[in-house]
Amino acid sequence: MTCFECGQGSLVSGVTDLVGERNGESFVVRMEGLKCDRCGFQTIDSGQSSEFTRLVSDGYREKHGLLKGSEIRARRSRLGMTQQRFSEYLGAGVASVKRWESGQIQDKAMDELIRLKTDPLAARENLRALEGQVPQKYVLSALVVEGKDIELTLNIGPYFESHPVMRMDSVFLAGDLIDNACGMAA
Repeated sequence: MTCFECGQGSLVSGVTDLVGERNGESFVVRMEGLKCDRCGFQTIDSGQSSEFTRLVSDGYREKHGLLKGSEIRARRSRLGMTQQRFSEYLGAGVASVKRWESGQIQDKAMDELIRLKTDPLAARENLRALEGQVPQKYVLSALVVEGKDIELTLNIGPYFESHPVMRMDSVFLAGDLIDNACGMAA
């Protein structure tokens, strides 16, 4: 095949370094392609375009910390799910799962959801982070006095994890309301 660039050399099969673009960023990928034996021009044929797309997308994903298509496929397979079942599990369309596995890039939010729903360690780390941000309320005692519910609770929040603080907001004692457990009648 004659070179498209110089018109004099021949395009021969070999390893090529080609530049592709994703979301305004350029990525160099190494793959089998065609190279001019005279001017060095490099290209691929139409049968190699899907592989080129996948490699460029994986370059983007790697740079931005996203799961590659093969990693998404491996996680789905580890769960023993079809693409259809996996899409239902994620709450996404089956066409999206197919696209992600074949080279289209998932957004950051979907990437995080995939990680949380396919990796127990990521899910546990997320739970720990969430528990550190949201105070936990523990009911230590509950009773009803004169038709009113009374709870003794312990709130553990992000600032009190090592030294929990116990606070009684209001207590009914013998019909008198005592605020803030400091013994002052209301």
